[in-house]
Amino acid sequence: MRAMNFSQKLVFAYTCIVVIPLFILVITAMGLIRNSRVEELEANSEGLLQENLEIVNKNIESFNLFEKLIKSNDRLTLFFAMPERSDEEEIIETMISETTMLERTLETVPNIYGLRVFSDSPLIPERWPIFMNSTRTNLENLNRWEFGYTADYLGNLGSLKYESVCSTRRLEKNRREIGYIQIAMKTSDFFPFLFKKINEFNNDYAFREVLNEQTNQMELIPITNEIIERVNEPLSEKLFEDFYEEVFRRKHGELSPYGRVILKNTNGVCYSSWIRIPDINIILLHTCSSEEIQKSLFLIQSGILIGLFITIFLLYFLIRYLTSRLMARVYKLIGGMKQVQNGNLEALVEVTGQDEVTEAQQTFNKMTEQLRSQIEEIKKEQQLIADTEMKAMQNQINAHFLYNALETIKMQAVIAGETDVEESINVLGKLMHYCLRWRVHSVTLEEELDYIRSYIYLLNIRNDYVISLKTEISDECKKIIIPKMSLQPLVENAFFYAIEPLGKDAVIRVYTECDDPESDRIWLCVRDYGKGISKEKQEELMTYLADDTYERDSTGSIGLKNIQQRLTVFCGKDYRLVIESKEGEGTLIKIPVPRQGGAQ
Repeated sequence: MRAMNFSQKLVFAYTCIVVIPLFILVITAMGLIRNSRVEELEANSEGLLQENLEIVNKNIESFNLFEKLIKSNDRLTLFFAMPERSDEEEIIETMISETTMLERTLETVPNIYGLRVFSDSPLIPERWPIFMNSTRTNLENLNRWEFGYTADYLGNLGSLKYESVCSTRRLEKNRREIGYIQIAMKTSDFFPFLFKKINEFNNDYAFREVLNEQTNQMELIPITNEIIERVNEPLSEKLFEDFYEEVFRRKHGELSPYGRVILKNTNGVCYSSWIRIPDINIILLHTCSSEEIQKSLFLIQSGILIGLFITIFLLYFLIRYLTSRLMARVYKLIGGMKQVQNGNLEALVEVTGQDEVTEAQQTFNKMTEQLRSQIEEIKKEQQLIADTEMKAMQNQINAHFLYNALETIKMQAVIAGETDVEESINVLGKLMHYCLRWRVHSVTLEEELDYIRSYIYLLNIRNDYVISLKTEISDECKKIIIPKMSLQPLVENAFFYAIEPLGKDAVIRVYTECDDPESDRIWLCVRDYGKGISKEKQEELMTYLADDTYERDSTGSIGLKNIQQRLTVFCGKDYRLVIESKEGEGTLIKIPVPRQGGAQ
């Protein structure tokens, strides 16, 4: 791992001095926010529980009011106690008037959907669905409060047979039992909060406290029915156990009437509040899942952390900027060194001050001046070597080509007339003029193509078949500078190795390719449609060309190695010939050159 430099250490130290206290402050603030949200959640749970308690107490009060209404009706209770004192007409009139009165009263309290008064005396006639005989159902075995109760004795009155909270109470007159009062309210009306979910994080539950006669222990039985089970899933078994222990934990020898409890399960934490309702012997529970605050806390904490990181980021660059201003002269010196590293030997730094940095600046400027001088000497030596090598190569090329051209003119003079001889000599003159300019090492692509056309012209005079040269070069590419004699040797190889052995009309394509419009290089392509090269031969050629060891060609011709060597000098080591060939389909040789040309 690379050690930090002085300026980086300085920036890091200043940043830490500010960031560490800021980070501690943020962590503390996040903890306070979380505690505040938890307290808010607990208060919310207790507030919703109190609302539920008020609803249940209001419903209980409605039951008690109806009981008082009936018990305070002296006419009705006296009639139930001594029906034999009334004649038939009076009985009928009493039943009709009392039924009408109770039905009208029920209309004022729509939540109570069932009010039934049972008479122990068989002399009192039934008037459904309010007045009935006690023998209709077993009323003695009913508790004062029944949950999930269904009045099965109502026969086909299905609208009055909902599961309900039912209160059955004795009706007395002068301490004499004369019947029963049964008041019913739908469970969904008595416990409406069990059927309505505030949101996915809040849940309400209601439990009955029941004594298990076998264990003689109190147990909690959820008040459930088909609708409740569908709307509210019951507490998990583990949560129920924790809640059970909390409810029946005695304090000062007595059971607590209410309390708070934190219930934990695999999904998180539930902050809960519960309360007893002794009148009906039930316990209400409201739970608030921590997911509700976790999501909001996540957003708050994410915002704080993002703000913290942005602050650190800005602070870091502010300190870095101030540090860079203090160390500007050192940075300038480093910048000059980087320019030299990137190849800019003209880089100089401004000499200022009277200290060690000044001495380093002066030393740097002297060093770059010496480097420039040495590199100029090396360039002159390399150019001299390149000129010498090119002269030797051109002498080989000229002698070989002149011999072949003269042989062609000789054969033409023997076979045909003088007109063709004049044209052939003109073409030969152009070729020799192109070759003999030995001081010119690079030419435009258009000049190289003119030379190839002349070369093909002479080949077609010499042979009894036609070689067609197809060029596909844009006007822009024709101006590209390339090493001299880069394409002609490839055309010559295509003739000798692909066309001449077949001895029939053939095509040679010369065109350009570009991998990417933004690329800094263009491929010059020469393709023939001869017998092709085997895969083994291709690998052998590529291995041969990959060897950058200088090699003088002693065969008297320009080979692929010669082209690759000159391409390396002209363009650089990254520019390599590519050979693509399939047996029976021909050969494609690609030469990469800079889009803007190379040094001349």
